[in-house]
Amino acid sequence: MNPRWLTIALLCFAACGKSDDKNPVIATPSPRSGPIVFSSQRDGNAEIYVLYPDSASPARMTNNSAADREPAWSPDGARIAFVSDRDGDPEIYVMNSDSSGQSRLTFNPGADGHPAWSPDGTKLAFVSEVTGNAEIFLMNADGTDTTNVTKNPGQDRWPTWSPDGARIAFQSTRDYSTDIYVMNADGSNQIALTNTRFWSAPPTPARRAPGVLIWSAMCPDWSPDGGKIAFIAWDGGLAGIQVMSPNGYSHSFLMQDWGYEASPAWSRDGARLAFATRRDGNSEIYVMDADGRHLVRLTENSAEDEAPDWGPGK
Repeated sequence: MNPRWLTIALLCFAACGKSDDKNPVIATPSPRSGPIVFSSQRDGNAEIYVLYPDSASPARMTNNSAADREPAWSPDGARIAFVSDRDGDPEIYVMNSDSSGQSRLTFNPGADGHPAWSPDGTKLAFVSEVTGNAEIFLMNADGTDTTNVTKNPGQDRWPTWSPDGARIAFQSTRDYSTDIYVMNADGSNQIALTNTRFWSAPPTPARRAPGVLIWSAMCPDWSPDGGKIAFIAWDGGLAGIQVMSPNGYSHSFLMQDWGYEASPAWSRDGARLAFATRRDGNSEIYVMDADGRHLVRLTENSAEDEAPDWGPGK
């Protein structure tokens, strides 16, 4: 895996806090919220797995010697986009939700990553370093008509669509810190939603001193109803999952303690958030209610389980 992509993945480990369950039990996803696709190294290298509500064991979707990561389930549930370096460097691939029909969508000399489906399933936003720095690109779902929509010297990553498909939120380093930005889907009107240079972290039981500056706001995910954006706030060591309104106001941490959580992902019904966490030593997949309560652990093994995303529920 490209070292720069690995660095970004590690930086996105941030903190939620304590829930009502100090020792959460192993469980399966709620049928109402849907199955969860994620990346795991449990079989020796990173592969794509799906955990279905009616199964205690995840189903393996990819099987090769390369690293397959960052899965994204299509809005209709029929396809899963993901990142693989099976052909040399990280590129965007797609497969049917039963793992058949795996095909390559991008053919760039630079690393490509973090695919995100448009709400109507016709386009994918993704990150590419083909220009020399990370930019947000759009392409049709079949890989055609690729367009750079950010065109900025900063590092632009982690795109997420608004539910109406009109806007895309993303993280960027363009203003001397990593912050969350939003733009129209065509790349126009790019504005910052956060300004981490002027944030302070609240005191928590996991922190010795209050008021530590927040360094970065990262890994945004837009809620299905369009009313919230979940993201990671990181202070260089610890961090937390926050939510804010799409205009950048009304910030709130979902949990009180700080740990090492990453990549929050809303369920399709907006009732829950899945995320990866190192609170148990290695990265595992957890879910919680959208208000930060009722923490439930979904995976338990000695390998790294990362980058969850939800499929359609019942």
